[in-house]
Amino acid sequence: MVELTPAAIQELERLQAHGISRGQAAILRIQVQPSECGDWRYDLALVAEPKPTDLLTRSQGWTIAIAAEAAEVLRGLRVDYIEDLMGGAFRFHNPNASQTCGCGMAFRVSRS
Repeated sequence: MVELTPAAIQELERLQAHGISRGQAAILRIQVQPSECGDWRYDLALVAEPKPTDLLTRSQGWTIAIAAEAAEVLRGLRVDYIEDLMGGAFRFHNPNASQTCGCGMAFRVSRS
């Protein structure tokens, strides 16, 4: 359902090692929120437990919790992490997105 690249995993492990979940198994939770520059924006969080309605999947040894209401628009999502001269950021490659915002965090989906 969702794929994490090696670069994304490396950054998630760095965040886990320096964050409040240090020493605890972390789950990557992905949901979408309404956005001003698109229909939706990605919302990532490291959590200790998924919500009861989350759909669980695994990628590269990580457990990923997908908010049930976002499952349709996140199906096939690939999460990457890129560093450049401006810094680092997660990048999202979503086959369901018909448009993406220049910020890289917001997207639109086609209405069929």
